[in-house]
Amino acid sequence: MKFKRLNSIVSYSENPILTGKKHKFMALSVDKSTINNKIKTGIAREITKRKGNVDIAGYVDKSKLIILESKDNLKWKKIKDLEIKGIEKIIKKLNKKDRYFIGLEDPDIINDNKKIKHLYFTIAFKLKNRIGFKVYLGHAQGKTLDNLKATDPVLGPLKKDIDGFKESCIIKTKNKEKLLGLNEILLFGGMEKGVSAVSLSTINKLDKNWKPVKIILDPREMKYPWIMGHASPCCLLPITHKNHLVGIVNGREKSIKKKNKTFYKKFRPGLFLFDPKTKEIPWVSPEPLIEDPKATTITFASDFVPLNKDQGLLYAHVNDSFIRAYKINLKELKKLLPKKI
Repeated sequence: MKFKRLNSIVSYSENPILTGKKHKFMALSVDKSTINNKIKTGIAREITKRKGNVDIAGYVDKSKLIILESKDNLKWKKIKDLEIKGIEKIIKKLNKKDRYFIGLEDPDIINDNKKIKHLYFTIAFKLKNRIGFKVYLGHAQGKTLDNLKATDPVLGPLKKDIDGFKESCIIKTKNKEKLLGLNEILLFGGMEKGVSAVSLSTINKLDKNWKPVKIILDPREMKYPWIMGHASPCCLLPITHKNHLVGIVNGREKSIKKKNKTFYKKFRPGLFLFDPKTKEIPWVSPEPLIEDPKATTITFASDFVPLNKDQGLLYAHVNDSFIRAYKINLKELKKLLPKKI
């Protein structure tokens, strides 16, 4: 597949790595235990029905999760719909009169030391009586992606103003038994004041006992326009900087309102640093890292696969419609990181 240079750090695949005529695709997550295998596997989100325009607030997608395969990490194809044992029972238990189920979204695959695969995903409900959604960070586990069993969600709505959690970036600490989780937290405040922020949780076990601790990146406190609207964690990169972890965060500019409609502005990936000692994010990049040439509003990163010590592939979906790969030069990327923190 041919790549075209976007800037000194990023090149993008000229063709999508996953697209379709009937349905749209988002949120590719790769099973990292398979990246050196002849056949690599992953999970993505397939949009089965869309009502509205992704550039304008109020659109609703109905989704399902699918299993993918690839021989080169670049051309992915759908193998089948993902089946999770017991998920219908979980959905039924979470459903209430004020909402309706719109699907499973945003997969993240984690392999533990016992070769068990843990899948995190959004269990999404659209609210009937007000703007917004209620979302739960679902979990399933098994030895293969073909044999996953659902557990209770590890995180969910907490108060009237916290509509739930989604997206997982898991951080391993020096204590091998202790884990931290970065998640997108939905803070309701109406269409004008509601935001998505980055929260920190402590993780006792991968399948249960996640405890939200605090919000560590709030768009309302940011000084850079690209991330003043919403923020959502993607993943960590295989590099460090001044004893800090380096990661990708998706940031959105503030929306604008015209003629009783709210129009979304750019949603793009940028960089952040995480301090494992203070458990804070002391820095985000002044500018986003990528904006896809085909994007009207959305270039949303979902996963990173290292190719070697100096290069890797970042996957992102464009306009919530198709998935593209971006080659990232990690040596050049380091030049963007701050000399002082």
